Amino acid sequence: MPKSRLAVLLVLVLLSGCTQTGVWRGYGGDGSRCLCSPQPGPTRPRLLWVTEIEGADPGALVLDEGGIYLPHSGGSVTKLDLHGRVLWRFDSWVSGESSLPPHLLLLPRGKILVSTQAPREETFLLNNSGEIIPGSPWLPWPAAVSPAAAGSGYTVACHQRIEEDGSVSLRIFGEKEGEVLWRWDYRDEGSSYYGSNPVVLEDERAFVFVETDGETNLLLALDSQGGRLWELEFPAVQAQGVGQALAASQKGMVIFGTARREDISRVYSPGWLYGVSEQGEVLWQVKAGQRVEQIFTAPGLVVANLLRTKLLALNLEGEELWQYPLAGWESNGVMDSRGRIFLAGVREGSVWLRGVDAKGRDLWELDTKQEADSVSFLALAGGVLYLATDGGKVLAISD
Repeated sequence: MPKSRLAVLLVLVLLSGCTQTGVWRGYGGDGSRCLCSPQPGPTRPRLLWVTEIEGADPGALVLDEGGIYLPHSGGSVTKLDLHGRVLWRFDSWVSGESSLPPHLLLLPRGKILVSTQAPREETFLLNNSGEIIPGSPWLPWPAAVSPAAAGSGYTVACHQRIEEDGSVSLRIFGEKEGEVLWRWDYRDEGSSYYGSNPVVLEDERAFVFVETDGETNLLLALDSQGGRLWELEFPAVQAQGVGQALAASQKGMVIFGTARREDISRVYSPGWLYGVSEQGEVLWQVKAGQRVEQIFTAPGLVVANLLRTKLLALNLEGEELWQYPLAGWESNGVMDSRGRIFLAGVREGSVWLRGVDAKGRDLWELDTKQEADSVSFLALAGGVLYLATDGGKVLAISD
């Protein structure tokens, strides 16, 4: 087969596992949390534009064909057009009460779900003009862990709350158009439960990693009515701290990573990567050696971002393909349709980005010359990389 045709086929295969063109619906790009875009990212990057907003502590940006939505300032959202012009700003009645930004999720028909975090957990449903859509609360309980949605608008959320005895209870629920379809509650006297970011596939299967302060944690697979398809138990000392490190293919293969756990005399867990089949069978377990911060997935490729130390690439059989050492400033990244990874972070007070190809080789580095102490999660839509700084700058980077 000619090399040109092989390259085209590779891109088409990778496209099949990524989010929709021009849309970055929530953290991870879509409900599968694959952190993958269907377009190629920049090859010779430059800073397209910078916009300063009146806001700080940004969260994960989301995008559609109409613009960029940035959560910030505890309970606020600013919308910009794709050229960086501010279109509107929404301030909720909890804005400014926390440094934790709200979670954003784009829903069908131009609706925007805003879910603020502790200590004042509230939910708001906005239209694409930034106005509250009147009616009952969109989520019946605030979502302390970032919700995920399928393209149909079917949404799964986790809510954690502190009980009178100081324990933490967990509620997982699925809803659509404001109607609660199902819920699972985890609450025992004296026991605490914590949920990862949920994952939702386009066929409305969902996955959540549930952690406890006991001896066992579990990976839970649910159907669209909340029925348990399967669940897997893991020793808590070995598998914990999953958080955002959970993703799935549209076929239902689940990849998740754990934290490193140690004290002065013993390593209890080195940090692990797991591959689980759609039937709920552990396919492989790979030692990561550090906390797994993010997972990038595409057909045939899994890349783990290991807490400022390295990228670790595997195939779907859990076999190592390559490693890429990080310098330590890289905080988070995204993948493009060619399997390239783009990483962002702060280096000596300036925002830097780095590109790594699908074989773990250097592509480029870019100093944006924009001052910051930290940056938001990256988004990649329409071939453009977007991020925000802790001080309220929004940056767009492309060819």
